[in-house]
Formats: sequence, C-alpha cells, structure tokens
Amino acid sequence: MSIRKLLAKIHLFLGLGTGLLFTVIALSGAVYTWEPELSRIAYQQEVKAMDLPFVSISEIRSTLQKHFPEGDFRTALYRDPESSIEVLLYVPGTYYHAQINPYTAELIHLQDMNKGWLNYTKKLHRNLLLGNVGREIVHWVTLLALPLLISGLVIWWPGRGWPRKSSFRIKWSGPPRKTNRDLHTNLGFYATWVLIFALITGIYWGFGAVRETIKQLSGEKNMSWEVPHSIPPETGQFAVNDVVLNRLIADYHSNFSESEVRIGIPHAKDDPVQISVIAPKKGINAIDHYYHDQYSGEGIAGDFQYGLARNRSSFERINGMVYDIHFGTILGLPGRILVFLASMIAASLPITGFFIWTGRKKHTIQKGA
Repeated sequence: MSIRKLLAKIHLFLGLGTGLLFTVIALSGAVYTWEPELSRIAYQQEVKAMDLPFVSISEIRSTLQKHFPEGDFRTALYRDPESSIEVLLYVPGTYYHAQINPYTAELIHLQDMNKGWLNYTKKLHRNLLLGNVGREIVHWVTLLALPLLISGLVIWWPGRGWPRKSSFRIKWSGPPRKTNRDLHTNLGFYATWVLIFALITGIYWGFGAVRETIKQLSGEKNMSWEVPHSIPPETGQFAVNDVVLNRLIADYHSNFSESEVRIGIPHAKDDPVQISVIAPKKGINAIDHYYHDQYSGEGIAGDFQYGLARNRSSFERINGMVYDIHFGTILGLPGRILVFLASMIAASLPITGFFIWTGRKKHTIQKGA
C-alpha cells in the first residue's frame, strides 16, 4: 500500500471516528469568536454616555448589597463611556457578572456565568457540556484533528505535478457529487492554513505536558518571583478601605482614559490592591498590572510574575499569545473573521466528507452489481 493510500485510510477513519464531535466543537467555536459582541447584547453592556464622573467602588458596593448581598465582590472593570462597569461576584459553586451603570450605579443585568446560552456555547466548545470527561474528549479530538487536516492536505495535492486551477475553485454548475467534493477538498484546503493554528493552540491548552515542555525550554521553571503584599496596621481588625479603592480607581481611570481598568478587591489583611490596565483590542500581552498597599494606597514595586507587559517572561508572552491566536484577535477584526470562516468550513468538512464516503460506497455497490 502506497503512503498516499495509507494517508487516505487514516483520513477516512479519523474523520468517521471524530467527525460529529469535530463539527460540534468547530461550530460552537465559530459562534464564540464573536463573544465580545454577543456579550454586549446578551448582558446589556451598552449604556448612554453622560457628562458625569464614573461611580465609585463604594457606590457599586452599595448597589450590590441591596440587590445581591450574597455575592462576594471580587473585581470591577471600568470601560469606555458607553459601556457598563462589569463586576465579578463569587457565590459557592459559581460566579456572576453584574453590569452596573457607570453614572448612576444602577444594576442593569446580573448573569450567572454557568448559565445562559452564550455560556453554554462556551462549555460546548470546551467540554461538550459533559464536564471533565467532555473536556478530555475535546482535547483528544483536537489532537486527532491535526493529522486529519495534514493528511487531507496531502491527499488534496495531486500525485503528480502541480494542482490545477480547478483545485482552488468550487464548480457550482457541476453535478451535486462534484460540488460536494469541491466543498470538502477545496474549501478544506483554504481553511487548513487557519485551522492548524487553532488546533495547535487548542493542544497547548489541552495537554499539560506541552505547556510544561515550553516552560522548561523557555527557562520559566528556573525563575522566581516576588509576591506583592500590603502592610497591615499593628492594631485593628481587617476591613476593606473603600476610601483608598475609590481614589485609586478614579486616578487610574482618569490617567488611562483610553484603556479599560480592572481593580481587584482585597480579601485578606496583607492582600495588595491589583489594578490591571487593559489596552482595548491589543491582546492579552498588552495588559499592565500595578499593585498598591490597600491601607495607604502607595504603589508596591517589585519583580512580580504579573507586572508590566514589557517585563513579561518569554513563557508568559507565549501563554498570552495562545488565546489571541486561537480566536484570531492577534490580527484584530480580520483575524477573527478568518477564524470564524475557517471554523464554519471546519464544521462542514465531516458532513461533506461523509457524503463523499457514502457516495463511493454506493458507486462500488452499483459497480459490483
């Protein structure tokens, strides 16, 4: 048996074995590519801009205590003038996002992030709604999809010479069987060059051994980091100082008016106040983290694992790029469109491939008769 025929059999068996799951994972991933825009609609994040200062942490806390006292206030994300403030709240077994009007502190929307169609779409992509078992299935389907795509690319290339022009086009006027084959092989060729990156990043997330290997190669395992701490007063019980938090978020939101600013709420007496400055549409590696003493508000300097973006280690840069590559955000809107289209094509490949297979079987039976 030639290598080409062997690859064709591998392609067939992998496709039949993982096709349905691959379609579900790819289709849900295509939808989730537009998570920021869908969240803005589903969670009512858009507000009317007003010529008023943004509300303080104290005002947000007052709203939460009134409407959702059981929620453990963790972070507040201050965004642009036409977006709500997004608050992260923990409750046993789940977590919530609360959308707060930045001018009135009104609670606009409260969402359990383990429920809702958009969160189910995310879970469908990550674990097929089957928890840890589903997560492992997704990891292995992703791994097997890589040789599936590569073998398909080899099969697409002609045995002799260079591909013809027809190998890059879809003949809509031809018989359905030929059109279906073009949809599978020719669209698959185009999508493969994008999907390979989505699969490699998915494998990175799915298998700890891959991440540990990159950590070792990058020297991350040999690095040590300082841990930022607040200096608690010698007397008195721990209590969150909203005066300091109010001042810090007002200063940062004013100084970084073109960026989003997330402030963390301390939960232990030596916790620092962590403030993250997020440059919109520039990816995870464009986030700067700052630390302040929760009692005095003074900045805390040190060699921290998560600090300024320019000081990030090689491994952390790679780790940050993985998400941006997976969903195409590394190339901005064009990259997201590419990933969306490639994912939609990917979802169709097991279907068109199945029709190719059944068509061949039918043709073989008729020929034998």
